[in-house]
Amino acid sequence: MRYSYEISSRQLDLGSGWRLRLLENDEEVGGGVFPVAPADPDEGMTWWNDLPVSQRLVWLHASESARPADAYHSFLLAKAYAEAEAEAYAWLDGREA
Repeated sequence: MRYSYEISSRQLDLGSGWRLRLLENDEEVGGGVFPVAPADPDEGMTWWNDLPVSQRLVWLHASESARPADAYHSFLLAKAYAEAEAEAYAWLDGREA
C-alpha cells in the first residue's frame, strides 16, 4: 500500500483555506476542509499589536501587502494549512509502513 496526501487551496467564494485529500494508492479515502473564517478586526489588531516588528515584516511580506489586515489573513491561511498538514501526518502515522 502507498499512502500520501494532497493539500490544495480553496476558492475565495468557498471561504478560502485548504482542502485535504488523504490518498491510498492514489485513491481518495478521506480528507477534510480547513477554511479561513472571516477575520475579526479586534482579534486581528490584537494579533498585530502583540507581534514584534520583525514578525510584522514577515507577515507583511507573506501577504504582499502593507496592510495589517492582509498580514493577519496570511497568518490565518498559514494556520489553516498547518492544521491540514497535522491531520495528514496523524493519518499517515496511523498507517502500516
